[in-house]
Amino acid sequence: MALAASLLTGSVPGQSALPAPVQAVIDRSHVTRANYSVVLHTQVIRDGVVTVEDHAEYQFDPMHRVEVPLTRVLANCNTGENILYDVTNARLVMQPEIGGGACGIAVAADKVLAARMLPPVTGSFGKADVIELVGEKFVRRYTVTPDGIIVRNDWTPRDPSVAFSLKTLSTKLVRGKPDRRLFKTASLAKPAPPLP
Repeated sequence: MALAASLLTGSVPGQSALPAPVQAVIDRSHVTRANYSVVLHTQVIRDGVVTVEDHAEYQFDPMHRVEVPLTRVLANCNTGENILYDVTNARLVMQPEIGGGACGIAVAADKVLAARMLPPVTGSFGKADVIELVGEKFVRRYTVTPDGIIVRNDWTPRDPSVAFSLKTLSTKLVRGKPDRRLFKTASLAKPAPPLP
């Protein structure tokens, strides 16, 4: 999730190869074509201000939708085409550089200095792998199901000057195809309905 913390993509210049098991989890998050809806109830701290937000992702075959409070993204994970909806300014923005970040773990959001597997966890989503990416600015942890769904992500700053952190408090995952209408450009003007 790649969800809320960043919609950045691409490789970081000078990025070392990651350990194979970690790379496999990242790759799984990028290539999944599982159909699902997931909402992460998330604590975010920006400049010392604590908020609790819902960050959502929806996948219907290669089509992927991400919703955070100020942005909604619709991406085709096969082609990289995407559209961003700026909620504050109520406008659509074409930003080809964010497509990959909307589809899976956004590795390039912070240059990775070290990476490792952590013990797997079990929750309402079943058993899932946990990876840790230690970067220049953050220690990021992602929990990913065997079919590639990101069900938790935590970003902890490594440097006190970084005024952002994110922690998943709870996860609601519904497997199966979301409403196809969520993947139409016009639908970005409104948030997706709450999960049952």
